[in-house]
Amino acid sequence: MGTTNTRLTKNYRIKDSSIKTAIYPDESITSWLIRSALDCGTEPLVFTGFYWSEYRLWTYDLDRGFESIEPQIYTDITSLSINDSVKLQSHSLYSILYEINGENTFINGSPKWIIPRSSRNRIHHIGQFFCPYCLGEKSYLRNQWRLAWNFGCLKHNVLLKNKCNDCKTLYQPHLLSADNRHLNNCHKCGESLVTQQSTSLNQSQITALKKLNITFKKDIGSCLGHSVNKKTYFSVLRYFINLLRRAAIIKSTHAIALFIEKLNIKHEELCSPKTGLTFELLPLTERESLLINAFSIINLTKSEVVTAIEQSNITQKALSFEPYPKELQLIFEHALNSKVASPKKTRKVSTESIAYLSRKWERIKRKLHIDEQ
Repeated sequence: MGTTNTRLTKNYRIKDSSIKTAIYPDESITSWLIRSALDCGTEPLVFTGFYWSEYRLWTYDLDRGFESIEPQIYTDITSLSINDSVKLQSHSLYSILYEINGENTFINGSPKWIIPRSSRNRIHHIGQFFCPYCLGEKSYLRNQWRLAWNFGCLKHNVLLKNKCNDCKTLYQPHLLSADNRHLNNCHKCGESLVTQQSTSLNQSQITALKKLNITFKKDIGSCLGHSVNKKTYFSVLRYFINLLRRAAIIKSTHAIALFIEKLNIKHEELCSPKTGLTFELLPLTERESLLINAFSIINLTKSEVVTAIEQSNITQKALSFEPYPKELQLIFEHALNSKVASPKKTRKVSTESIAYLSRKWERIKRKLHIDEQ
């Protein structure tokens, strides 16, 4: 530190303890960088380019942390803050979700349970989710808004939003100009986001959100009548989410659909994601629907699930559409043994089918921000 950045038009000098912006509990790394830039009267792109000119930081998902970019940046930020008070490592999603995802998940592709930026350069195809009332109280971004199971705010009991009601533009606070002193404004039209109304949560949504967050925080939750740690809990929850997605696209007479019906979930009410993308990439309404139904299954007892298996005549092969957590092994042993059948010649799926074209169209609309959630 303490060197002149010759890239800039003015001869600024970087000094220790030159950033006065404090960090809030549960604040995301992106949020702190944006607020620091605005406090200095400059844009986030200029701010990060000044200190770390060799990196195009805003092309990364900075909330995940600097581990895969340059860990030294953590030390730089601590040195730049007053009394070395800002330590961002504990605020990275890498550290927050490490006990669930492990290190390898963050290295290979998108990590589970984190809503991705889905970006090209600095433009995001998924806006930053937010609670307008929280932004009105304290203008900073919470890490919990990036977690895929958090579809609502438990403090104000409302659904989260990810776009401006006035201009319908996705909320992308890293694109704010230097004229803004707070990140609770839309970067495009400049309107305040704190006055925008949001849909209230119902009681089942509130209950699910509370249980999911308590399980994550305390590292213990009730799964099919047994206490398990959060890694196991969220692993089982994800399996049931994928089971529901599979049940939604098959006939109601299929064993999986019958199994779901026996679990007191109506087949015709299942959510079939329009784009067919991974859970984290789905719109908020689709994630919410899948989570609520999966939560209702995970709260059943072992005997209730076994009864549903026996009544639906589902086979072990049908339940093994993907590797399932070992905690489900003893339960799924009650399913019928699959018959050994000779391989069938299957026709190649037409790329011009209605379902295929529909998904392709939904993905195009998503990229163009048409009817975005």
